Amino acid sequence: MHERDRTPSAPGTALGVLSCSQRGNAWVITLGGDLGPDALAGVSRRLDRVLDEGRAIVMDTKSVTSADPAMLTLLMKLQEEASLYVAAPSPPVRELLARPGPHTSVRTVTSLGEALDAIGAGTA
Repeated sequence: MHERDRTPSAPGTALGVLSCSQRGNAWVITLGGDLGPDALAGVSRRLDRVLDEGRAIVMDTKSVTSADPAMLTLLMKLQEEASLYVAAPSPPVRELLARPGPHTSVRTVTSLGEALDAIGAGTA
């Protein structure tokens, strides 16, 4: 089963979830654009549905151009409820994760493939 969301946007608008699909035992969520409060609300709603499936989550953030500090809260919530890896963090995401605080335990990896291998989803 594969599920995809593609959201068209005008330049400078928030995107949020670019795609959402299953890979083995994991959900791969690709985020992009400006993750301000409006986009994060949409991301959070989407992730609530994914969490209902009880799977591991790989969040690919290489296309995130800016991220609201509320993203840290979202990541911590996800990590409490599922096995979470943040793959390919973009500079704004790395900046958020570098801030002191409890979110320093968020697992990050350099690539989507590395995250899938770490949770046993591989490229099967």
